[in-house]
Amino acid sequence: MKNRRTKGQIDRASRARERRRKELLDAATRVFARKGYWNASITDIIGAASVARGTFYLYFSSKQEIFAAIVDKFREEEMQLISQPGQHAGSRIGADWRQRTDAAVRSWFEFFCRNLDAAKLVIRDANMIDPSAPGKREDVRRAVKSLIAENISRMQAAGIYHRKVSAEMAANFLQAMFEATALSYLQNAKKRDLAKLAEQYVEFMLNGILAR
Repeated sequence: MKNRRTKGQIDRASRARERRRKELLDAATRVFARKGYWNASITDIIGAASVARGTFYLYFSSKQEIFAAIVDKFREEEMQLISQPGQHAGSRIGADWRQRTDAAVRSWFEFFCRNLDAAKLVIRDANMIDPSAPGKREDVRRAVKSLIAENISRMQAAGIYHRKVSAEMAANFLQAMFEATALSYLQNAKKRDLAKLAEQYVEFMLNGILAR
């Protein structure tokens, strides 16, 4: 009985540490997004998180370290999203392929919407702050481009997509277009209609702007 209580106490303490670490990460993300990395201070972060300075140093040794942790967290969540079955829209060609493509794209816009501050920091600022960020970002980009190219290749093989553009080149275009669209639209739109945004993105992806 004593061991069971001890294990329960350890588990609760571990969960409490994880919650506090997440609170610090969330606070730092908001502060960096609002003030900019160079203008933000640890004082700003602990104020936003409502913790003592000593608490900050229990988890992070510096402002740069917590920024690197934000980059890592965003990367891990992106990789988790990539691995979800719904992202492989071309894995099963059927009558609902357009709906599944819309849903896969919408899930990415929803992810960026939930993590907009972190997305802005990672995509726009990280390369100038965290020396390891370019490599981490490129790992994610390669994984995303591989997923998109795989889906395109399957659609081409099924006769749904034409073969005038290589799957790899199309994947490069679509990834760059997504990041630019997501950050610009989500940051500036007064009302965020993610379903409509995904629909428009997929429509452009499939049909472009050429009148037929």
